[in-house]
Amino acid sequence: MQDFIVTSQRRAELYHWFTALLSAPLTTEELQEFGGYDMHAFLNSLATLDPLRDAVEAFRHQAELILELAEPKGDLNAHYQRLFVEQALLDTFSYSQPDQESLFLMSILLHQHGTQLKDDDPLNVCNQLEMMASLALAATQAQSDEQLIGLLDQQRELANELMLTWLPELTEACAKNDPFGFYRSATQLLLAVFSMDIHYLNNVAP
Repeated sequence: MQDFIVTSQRRAELYHWFTALLSAPLTTEELQEFGGYDMHAFLNSLATLDPLRDAVEAFRHQAELILELAEPKGDLNAHYQRLFVEQALLDTFSYSQPDQESLFLMSILLHQHGTQLKDDDPLNVCNQLEMMASLALAATQAQSDEQLIGLLDQQRELANELMLTWLPELTEACAKNDPFGFYRSATQLLLAVFSMDIHYLNNVAP
C-alpha cells in the first residue's frame, strides 16, 4: 500500500505541475525557477525513466532558451495568448465532442472535488489535468477497498474516455502553432507522461 501511496502522490504532483504550466501565463518568479536546482532535480528525476527521457531533455532545452531572452516573460506570454486565448487550444471541445456520459462524469467530479482554477468548465484541459491530481490524492486517503477502487475507476474513465480523446490532438496543435517551442515541448512531455500514466491505470493499479 505504501508503494501505491507514493506513486499516487507523484502522479498528483505531475498533474499539478502541468496544470500550473498551462493554466495561466508564467510569472517572472515561475520562469526563474527553471534555472534553479529544484527544477533541474525534478527534470532529472523524470529523465531517469526511458520513455520520458527525450521529451524531458527537449523541454529542458526550450526552458533554457527562454531564460536567455531579453524579455522572457513578455515573449512567452505573447505566445501563451496566441495559443491558448486567441486559438483556444485549451478548449477540448475543439478536438472532439465527448459523449454525454463522460461529460456528466466530469461535471460531477468538479462538483464533488472542485479545483483551484477560476474556470470550472468541464471541457477545459487544465480542469481535467487538475482533476486527475485531485483523484490521485483522494485515493491515498481512501477508507476502504471499495472507495479506493471507485476513485481509481473514476481516474480510468477520465483518462480513457476524455483525456485520451484530446491530448494527442492538443500536442499536435501546439507542435504546428508554436514555433517558439516552449509549449510545444511542454505538451509533448505531458503526452509522454500521460502515456505512462494511462498504462499504469489500465494495467498496474489495483
